[in-house]
Amino acid sequence: MYLKNYFIVFLCLFFSVNGNAQKKNFENFTQENGLPSNEVYDSFQDVNGFIWFATDRGIAQYNGYEFVKFEPKDGLTDISVFDFFPQENGTVWCSTFSKKIFYFKNGESKFYPYKYNQAFADYLKKNGFSAFFLKSIAVNSKGEVYVSNHDVLLKIDKQGVVTTIKGRKLDKKGNVIVDKTPKFIQTKKINAKQEINYLSNKPNSFLQPYCYAMHRGIVSIASEIKLVVTDSCVFLHKKNKPLKKIGFKNHEPLEAGFYDKNLFWVGFRGKGVKVFDFDGNLKNCFLEDHSPSKLFKDCFGGLWVTTIDAGVFYLPSNQNETYTFGNSGVNSLTSDFSGNLYVGTINGDIYKKINVGNFTRLHKGLINTQAHVQFFEKENEVFFYTDNKLFSSKGYQNKNFRGVLKISDDNPNALIFSQFGIYSVFDNSKIKSDTLNFRIHDISFNNNQFYLATIDGLRIFEKNKIYQKNTPQLNCRIDDLDYIKSSGVFVMATLGKGVLVYNPQNNKVIEINKEKGLSNDLVTEVYVENDKTIWACTNYGLNRIQFLKNGQFKIDYITSSNGLLGNQIKDVEVIRDTIYVGTSKGLSVISKSQFDKNFASKKYFLKLKKLAINNVIMDHFLNELNLKYDENQLDFFIDAVSFSDNKGLLYRYKLEGLDKSWKYTKERKLSYEFLPAGNYKLIVEIIEGGRLLSREKLIVPFTINPPFWETYWFVIAVVILMIGLIYVFFRIKVLTYNKDIVREILRLWLRKIKRNEKYYTFKESGKEIRVNTSEILFVKSSGNYIDVVTNNKTYTVRAKISQFIYEIPDSLEFLRLHRSYIVRIDKVEQKTKKSVFVNQIEIPVGETFIEELDKIVF
Repeated sequence: MYLKNYFIVFLCLFFSVNGNAQKKNFENFTQENGLPSNEVYDSFQDVNGFIWFATDRGIAQYNGYEFVKFEPKDGLTDISVFDFFPQENGTVWCSTFSKKIFYFKNGESKFYPYKYNQAFADYLKKNGFSAFFLKSIAVNSKGEVYVSNHDVLLKIDKQGVVTTIKGRKLDKKGNVIVDKTPKFIQTKKINAKQEINYLSNKPNSFLQPYCYAMHRGIVSIASEIKLVVTDSCVFLHKKNKPLKKIGFKNHEPLEAGFYDKNLFWVGFRGKGVKVFDFDGNLKNCFLEDHSPSKLFKDCFGGLWVTTIDAGVFYLPSNQNETYTFGNSGVNSLTSDFSGNLYVGTINGDIYKKINVGNFTRLHKGLINTQAHVQFFEKENEVFFYTDNKLFSSKGYQNKNFRGVLKISDDNPNALIFSQFGIYSVFDNSKIKSDTLNFRIHDISFNNNQFYLATIDGLRIFEKNKIYQKNTPQLNCRIDDLDYIKSSGVFVMATLGKGVLVYNPQNNKVIEINKEKGLSNDLVTEVYVENDKTIWACTNYGLNRIQFLKNGQFKIDYITSSNGLLGNQIKDVEVIRDTIYVGTSKGLSVISKSQFDKNFASKKYFLKLKKLAINNVIMDHFLNELNLKYDENQLDFFIDAVSFSDNKGLLYRYKLEGLDKSWKYTKERKLSYEFLPAGNYKLIVEIIEGGRLLSREKLIVPFTINPPFWETYWFVIAVVILMIGLIYVFFRIKVLTYNKDIVREILRLWLRKIKRNEKYYTFKESGKEIRVNTSEILFVKSSGNYIDVVTNNKTYTVRAKISQFIYEIPDSLEFLRLHRSYIVRIDKVEQKTKKSVFVNQIEIPVGETFIEELDKIVF
């Protein structure tokens, strides 16, 4: 068994340095990033989504952006904290180097020392437990505290009385009684979340293995599986099964625990993490140069590894298998009937991956031309093009074959090469070529026609004639063209219009572009998985397009934020349930289930962390704020958690009552200044990877009240007061001394209530004429006649000018300024002491009428 394990360790080390092997890209957090120390013992995630770390220099809280450190001055009972023990009652208890326990409420950062620490210390000293190392703390519903070092189990009741439930015994002189009888691993359930392991003489299926090495702890990884960790090896103890010893030469185990379904981990000093199945077979190894102390997975699926030598390592859940090929990206992918994958790189190399194995290089490119690979189903043969030559997996060779841009992949019975102005067909081990005199990006041969993807759009080659499709949507650059036989449609990759679905039977085109959910309109490759699913390789991520009923479709896409090596996707190949994504930086491998997990609703723990009003931080704020008019400068400090892509986290927000559209920012501080009075509602959502993946929505309603002088009651009071003052003013001053103002007010008032009495009636040349008084500009006297001048005409009436004032129905609208002139007041445009202007006509003002000018108020 040891020999087998050594061999697997060798493979782990070998493939970790192989240039094209899978890599786990851990992010490392150290003291330089904000940790209190690089010696980290434990971690856990609280109800706010924050990660906590226990170190030999205090504890720290991490929200994805920064670390907050806590020390004894903040309430800790010791600077060295070993473990966190989250309880069912919502508290988190902590063990320390000095055995002085403290706790805090999950989601808060106020720390409380355990009130019976001294009673606990006195009991340990009295009963010879000086080397007692706290491995478990659990609190039951009665408030009783159970502690264990995975050997002895102690209980501290609510009055602080400590008793030994199971463990060593003392004689009457206080000496430890040596017990050589066999010990069995017992498990006591304390609350719904916690159970404690300890040793006793009571027989069961878990006999404590005899070992000279130091006992480090007991871990339950399943209901009937336990691990016993010593400083020389780990014992795998399965109920009613033989004990299995797991160890390696010069490997000292530090800790162990549950890893994943049917897997557990062991951390070795300076040798990293090793992952085993429940039968004890080594499955994986990583962080080989470090000393892991704990592993735990957060609610996002991310893996956190604490170490006692190098801080903390983090591996996001979207960390897919990745393969690099020197400094070259992937150009082309294909697979054969056996599920073997073939890769053509940008620099001309060609690789093969045998099912679940690693990659083998089949050819090294010499002149850095892009390599193309394509499986020819009819011949069960893989063809390769690189270095200006064509060869196959069955030995075919053509050493003078140039300018290949694409090998058609949509017809199992035809292998067609698109070249610069040439197309070639492979048939019966021979190449037949023809010249088309224009650049071809891809060719599909179906229905006895060649469909050509060109820089100008879709062309059809039939019976030695080439014609351009007149459909406007197809007049664009097409880089790839595939035919779906079952539905009889073509799918096309375009540079600028996204994906086009063309039905040659009815000449209809469906555009699938960014407006409809595609990640990018620059598409270089399409891959037909089946008649319901196609994949689009774009300049920004890989898109899956699923066709639904009634012509509808659903689009999902992933980018580098989801674990891809790069965003520029060159090709894709689906082999059973595995998706191979060729990017400009290398190859990413993801399962279909992993792909779908990217679109599950996510929880980011979005919340309002702080609020500042007029630059003053509010310690407490209500669900709905009611602010004064001058409390109108607001700063909202928001928080959300995303450890895998916190830099790519985008906040979408809108202040209803002010903003008409959404705003976007990566900042966690949203500021509004000098807000007017009104009712508002701040709405914040999270965008990750360009998509809204969470139903979380932060809503903060608040009201800014108007100043008292803008309230209704104040306005009404002022109006009433003004009316009273005006009345008094008129009573005392105006009615007594200023009849001209009274006349003007009366004129305006009568104008309002006498809107129908606006006609001046007179006779001219035997005709009775009625003129709207509002059209009269002025009246001029000429002896016994007057000229009534209007906008459109001048009427001559036999009458004296003095009669006009008495006959006109709205006499207050007119004013006599000269013995020969009367003007309509609202028609006066300018006035001086000697004249007025009406319709740009100057009318003199008589000496005796100068005071009348005061009645004309502009």
